[in-house]
Order: sequence, then C-alpha cells, then structure tokens
Amino acid sequence: MSWPNHAPKHIINDNVYGTVKVPSPIDKIIDTKEFQRLRNLKQTGLVYRVYPNCEHSRFVHSLGTFSLAYNLVDKLRHNQPCLNITSEDHLCVSVAALLHDVGHGPFSHLFDGEFAKRSGSSFKHEDMSINIIRKIMEKEDIRTFFKPILGDGQKYEENVHFITELISLKPFDFQDTDSFKDLPNGERAQVVENEWKAIVRGRGLDKSFLYDIVSNSHNGHDVDKMDYLLRDSKASGVAITFSETSLNRLFDHVRVVIDPISGLRRIGYSMKCVTDIKSIGDARQELHSKVYQHKAVRFIETLMVDALCKAGELLKYEGTNGNLFSLGQVTEDVEAYLKTSDSVEQEILNSSSSDPRMVEAKACIDKIHRREIGCKLGCFEMSPTNATQLRGIANNEVGAAEVVKKVEMRMREILSEKDEKEGFQGRLKNVRFTVMHSVLGRGLDEKTHPIERQIFYDGKPKDSDGQPMMGCYVDEDYIHNNCPRMATKWEVFVMGDRSLKEDANSEMVEYIKDALRAAGEDEKFLTPRKRSPPQDEMPDPSCTIAAKRRLFSANAP
Repeated sequence: MSWPNHAPKHIINDNVYGTVKVPSPIDKIIDTKEFQRLRNLKQTGLVYRVYPNCEHSRFVHSLGTFSLAYNLVDKLRHNQPCLNITSEDHLCVSVAALLHDVGHGPFSHLFDGEFAKRSGSSFKHEDMSINIIRKIMEKEDIRTFFKPILGDGQKYEENVHFITELISLKPFDFQDTDSFKDLPNGERAQVVENEWKAIVRGRGLDKSFLYDIVSNSHNGHDVDKMDYLLRDSKASGVAITFSETSLNRLFDHVRVVIDPISGLRRIGYSMKCVTDIKSIGDARQELHSKVYQHKAVRFIETLMVDALCKAGELLKYEGTNGNLFSLGQVTEDVEAYLKTSDSVEQEILNSSSSDPRMVEAKACIDKIHRREIGCKLGCFEMSPTNATQLRGIANNEVGAAEVVKKVEMRMREILSEKDEKEGFQGRLKNVRFTVMHSVLGRGLDEKTHPIERQIFYDGKPKDSDGQPMMGCYVDEDYIHNNCPRMATKWEVFVMGDRSLKEDANSEMVEYIKDALRAAGEDEKFLTPRKRSPPQDEMPDPSCTIAAKRRLFSANAP
C-alpha cells in the first residue's frame, strides 16, 4: 500500500509551524499510553524555574520532530524520484522521529545525566527508547494497522529494527579516520561496503541518506535539533541565529548528494545555504549558554538531584509481574520506568514518610520553591584544550568535573592564605560557595564546527539526471574566516549565598572573584593576565608621550 494514501487523520495546531498534519496510522501510536506519558515530561527539564514559559512537553517536541521528518522525506520523494524512497521508508523515518524521545525519564536529561552518574549507572535514554519502541510496535492492534505498509512477520520485524537504527546507530564514524581518507577510491568503496554490511541491517547503501534525518551523529544537522532549537527559543524568548526562515530555506534546497569521500548518499543542501546551516551549531551553543545551562538552572538541578538521590530508595514503582523497583532501579524494567515522570517531585512532597532521607529530600525541593538557590559570584571561560594538553584530563563531562575539583581546591587554599594575611578571623576561609561548570558546545568535539562535516551541492540541482549530484564540503578558507578556532568552551563559575551580594560583603565577593581567577591561572587553565606594575615602579607622568605633546604645544609659536 502506498503511504500516505488519503487526507490526514488529525490536524494539530502548533505554535512553531502553525499546524502538524498526522496521517493514519501514526495517530494509533500517538494514542498509546507510552507516547501519552510524554505529556508529563517537560522538554527542557527544570529550565521553567528560570524561564517560566518553558513548560512545553516532550509530547509537543516529538510531534514537531515527526512533522519535520515527514515533510523532509516527502520533499525528497517528490524532487528525486530516482532515490526510490518507498512508503515503508517514509513511514519508518516518520515513526522514528515521533518516538525518538519516548525513553526520557523525569526531568529529561537530568535523569540520564547527573542522576545516573550519582547513582553509578551508565543508563542512556536512547537505550530505553529502543525498548519502548519495540514494546509499542509489538502491540497487536499496532501491528494490524501498520501491516499494510510495513508488511508482516520477518519483514515487519526488519522494519521495526530499521526504526530503532534510525535513532541509535552511528553508521558514518569510520569516515573520520585518517587511514580511511588515505585509501585509493576503489579501496574506499570496498571498505564502505564491508563496514555498512557489518554495522547496518535496516537498509542498504542506496538508502544511507535516511540515517541522516532523525539522529545525525556525523554533523548534528537533524530534524530533532532543528525542532528543539526553534521551539525552546520561542518558549524562552531567547533569540537565536537559527530561525523559521532558515528552516524553510533549508527545506527548499535539500537534496540527496554523493559524499565525495565515502561515495555514500547523504543529505545535502545548496551551497548558498551555508550560513543557515552554520547557524544550527551556533544556536545550540547560544541556547546552552543562556537557557539550558543558565547558572540558576544548574544550581536548581543540583538541588533536585540531591532530592532524587536522597528519596530514590523510598520511591517504589510497580513493574513486570508486580515487582517493585526504586527510582534508581526503574531503568531495569520498562513497565516500572513508564510509571515515572516529572511528577516524582510532587510524590516526594506528598510523601508521609518520616524517614530522614525523605525529610532531607523535601528540604531540597523547598529550597527550590523558596528560590534559595544562591547567586553567581564570578566566572571564567576556558578552552578544553588547556585541560587536555596541559593536565592530561579527558575532554568530556568527566574532564570538566575534574577541572572544577582542582579549581575549588586551589581557591580554598588561596582564600585561607588571604584570611590569615588580612585578618578576616576565619570569615573568608570558611565562606560557603560551590564551584560548578558548563560545557558549551556546538554538538561535536571541541575543535570541530558542525559545518565542516556538512555536505553541500553547487549550482542548480539536476533532479532529472536519474542519479544524485556529487556533493562537496566547504573550503578551509571559509572555516578559517567564519568559525571559531575552538567549537566548544567550558565555563567555570562560583555560586554562593545571596547574602554575599549585600554591600557589607562586597569586599569578600571581590576576594572570591580574584581567587577564582588566580586558581584558574595557577592550574594553567587560564593564561595569566598582564599585571600592572607596583605604584613605585610606574613611569613618571611627566615623561609620558601625552605629557611631552602638551609641553610641545605650550612651547609652539
């Protein structure tokens, strides 16, 4: 059966795209309890505590991502019939886009981020998404509705596996190796074919471009990112360089092209859209800096993780066969996991338990409600390379946390020395503060701007030729002139009690700021500033150039 083959089943109003058209049988997935659960998960976690309008859910983001994926594949089917995109392909990509976030836990990335780390777990929401997708697609009524398009038996199972691959697979990683790029073209083709057969099961080499659409690990320019950038920017009121105009321009100029390095078919855009594509990575860093990793948001997240860790063992969720799982164990059972959502905050507050752990958890949440979250006392930005090259620290979240430990330790030494020297009688040495960090990237590693990995085509598309055009990458001059040398930066900042901002404590705040900067320099994470010479070493004002000019003017005829 061709798909879609009739008018959409539902037309949903959307505050970003105007409307989202939902064809059958996509509506059957939307009506499942697994997908409806996403209504109770906020898209941006705890950001709404700082940006009150950021209360939109994973549900609406998933609908928006589905809409973009559906429309993008539809354009490719219309513009390039030679690609032989089938109804199966179109539906599978659409389902993957709709369900890509179905595995998120309470407070979204907080659950599989800091909470998982504190719990000693390596859980990632993508793994749970795959488990839940299989659970949804195995439902008898879902199989019945999808059977005319996705087939039955083994064929249906292969299409479901393809859907999971579109979310989790990284099939293009081998292209980044120097050994691959040094191979002759003929040998490259053989390597590509062997790697593809070893890694990918869902589709063959001729459909490789489908893996670029929903979750693009190669350059990050996928419909998931496009939707959340636009949606979160609109909700927070924080303007970004990527806009709805940029999105429409990209969709007007999208084509499948041949990767000049690997020979694979990839999603490409017209060379005149370079600025629009570049704005995706830049907008990501901007939103992370101003919204997702806002200083107050980061501090609130720390309090919430404390609450979840303290109360986690006391919160129980019923899973398979009636077994009970604590909050930290729900990742072991899909049924138990599906019972968790952002409502865990209210579960803690409503608990009648007198256990000290629950009391402490409530106290953490009460601090958030009363906005006892501290304030920023100082910060500095640094390049991850300073940590990796000078100190041998891994360039990832673990590395940034290691930087924070070293900076805080050195800060306390500096403040202790200053306390004794200035006679603060322990006030400066014992001041309470927390050193934290933010990792502000464009989606890839610290040195690679995503635009470097995007394929383009030059000139007008030749859709009637019966085969995709040869693509190209932007030249090094463009990268050199338009992209920062470091695509990722780390920000280290100090949070302290709000009372420190009072006039009576202004001197202490200045000491803390100076200690932060000095600690960064001592640990070689920062380049030392040029200090002004002591007053007794300053040059005689009468010898300055300005003074000589005034003297010359006075003596002039």
